Amino acid sequence: MVKRKRQRKDNQNEQDRISDLSDCLLLHILSVLNTKQAIQTSILSKRWINVWKNLPSLTLSCFDIRNIDLFQKTLKDAVSHNIKHLKLVVSTIECIPPYFSCLSLTSLNLKAFYGKMFHLAQPQIFPNSLCLPALTTLSLEYFAFRRSDDGYVEPFSTFNMLNTLTVRSCVVLGGQSLRISSTKLGNLTIHLYRGQPYKYFPGSTFGIELYHAPSLHTFVFTADDYIHKLYGSKSVFSSIKHVYFDVVCYCNLQRRNQSNILDLLVELANIESLTITSTTLMVLSNFPDVLKVKLPSLLNLKSLKVITHPVSRPTTIPNGMVHFLLQNSPLAKVDYIKYKKGERHVDVCFLNHVYN
Repeated sequence: MVKRKRQRKDNQNEQDRISDLSDCLLLHILSVLNTKQAIQTSILSKRWINVWKNLPSLTLSCFDIRNIDLFQKTLKDAVSHNIKHLKLVVSTIECIPPYFSCLSLTSLNLKAFYGKMFHLAQPQIFPNSLCLPALTTLSLEYFAFRRSDDGYVEPFSTFNMLNTLTVRSCVVLGGQSLRISSTKLGNLTIHLYRGQPYKYFPGSTFGIELYHAPSLHTFVFTADDYIHKLYGSKSVFSSIKHVYFDVVCYCNLQRRNQSNILDLLVELANIESLTITSTTLMVLSNFPDVLKVKLPSLLNLKSLKVITHPVSRPTTIPNGMVHFLLQNSPLAKVDYIKYKKGERHVDVCFLNHVYN
């Protein structure tokens, strides 16, 4: 009897040492957990109910929260506590509340997920009603863009602080061109693939217009089979200093597609560094009499990096193509890089070179 009383007294004297930690330390602990686990800590005690809401970075996935109403509530809770970095994986755009607004958000990674039934899926329309005035970094994957009330497909013009934009496997509805317009945009990455679910959606052969981006200095472009037409003002093209090209051809390209990449090289008058894959050079080499073309551009080229791509068999560089690129800058430094499986060369060989 005495032993039981002693145990009860000892239990009453025990302290919840973790809950007594400061919010800063608790948030550090939660940052190690995935988002679902972090949210589940809210049931531990009253002390933990709102701690996860103060996480500066959050990943919400339709795999973890399948109920749309619950998904929206979780998102609203995070927004109400000044979240800065947000990654969303959604099966439908309805997961995002209409007229979604967040004054504190600086980084948004938004991906639409279609599961295995690609051929039955409908493209998720990127909303024109997002209010994100502090947004500096935006990444989109598997979305469709449509015309706004002014008749143009210009989805990024309202993000006045946007500096870095990544568009991956997106489409444009209605036969329009995607207009890139953002005053402070400095880094633009476009990945366009015609694989699943991309090939099932109409509008996959759209043009891209670099309309108003006076601060653009870094441009990454990757594509396969169909090379989209890129055009824009000379002032935008002249501001670009660093370029990465990776075009993969799985079938015979039409001549107009080959000329698109050549036309773009002509427009890039002031670039200082160019990273290009061997497959892109193969596409260029198929253009009739390409080695006789006198490039009026690439006069300021200081660095040329050529990456041998694993899908090209053999992994060789077409004869004369490197000299073709260097015809106006013969003293530029040339590096040949062998692609290693598993490496993301856009990051490893290009972006690190630019920013370091």
